[in-house]
Amino acid sequence: MAFYDTFYLETCVMQIPNPMFRARHTDTSNASSAPFNTTPHRRNLNMAIINGRRIDPSRIGNGVRGSDLTSHINAGPGRRTIIENQGKVEQVDPHRWYKPHELVDKNGRGAKVTSMPDRSKGYGFGGPRSQESYQIITEQVVDIAENLFKQGVAFDEDEAHWMVVPNYFLPPRWHSVARNTSLLVAFPNEYPRLPPIGFYMTADLPLSPDGHFFDWVAHGAWEAPISQGWKWYCTYIHDGAWQPARNWRNGDSLYTYFHLINEVLGN
Repeated sequence: MAFYDTFYLETCVMQIPNPMFRARHTDTSNASSAPFNTTPHRRNLNMAIINGRRIDPSRIGNGVRGSDLTSHINAGPGRRTIIENQGKVEQVDPHRWYKPHELVDKNGRGAKVTSMPDRSKGYGFGGPRSQESYQIITEQVVDIAENLFKQGVAFDEDEAHWMVVPNYFLPPRWHSVARNTSLLVAFPNEYPRLPPIGFYMTADLPLSPDGHFFDWVAHGAWEAPISQGWKWYCTYIHDGAWQPARNWRNGDSLYTYFHLINEVLGN
């Protein structure tokens, strides 16, 4: 299908001891932004005046409260106010008082203040999952076990963070290395809106025919399996190419992802 014309493939390696690992949860929460207000606080005569995206150094006095910065930026839902000064970027804390040296660089220019997407809206693994996400993952894993892997699969029934095919048959180009392996797929917290990133195979595999097999991860993939004896095979899908549907059978799903796995391992 046309889907395969749109993603970019890579390879990496990881190891596998116990496929039924329980990963520790990672905190994916971010500090919430204060209510946004486009009206300046007139009580503070020394508040920063933002010219476009830079602070006016002549108007900061002995400092500025973070809430005054966020009120000028007026970031929307799913975005957060950030300040960039001398190459350092940090989220603006609306309850903090920012001193002049934090708002002006060594050349006397005001720091840049703008907004950026909330990271919690992007990839995350091992964290809180909605009931809808849990239900869809469970349905897809059960369906694919009944139709593709009838010998059975291992599944994180508690939190739906991962599934393992204990006896995944490798394509012929791998037979000089191995004929089968355990294979793990990790589900992002936002699945099915976001697809998995790569997949994992047992560390018993010394190498891959194409070199795309690593004992570290990239592109935001889940790091937890690495410490549990898995290696990561690097492949990922371009932004926007993954297209799930309200009825998961009508869009990209775990079936799509195993088609991808079969293709990257076989080519």
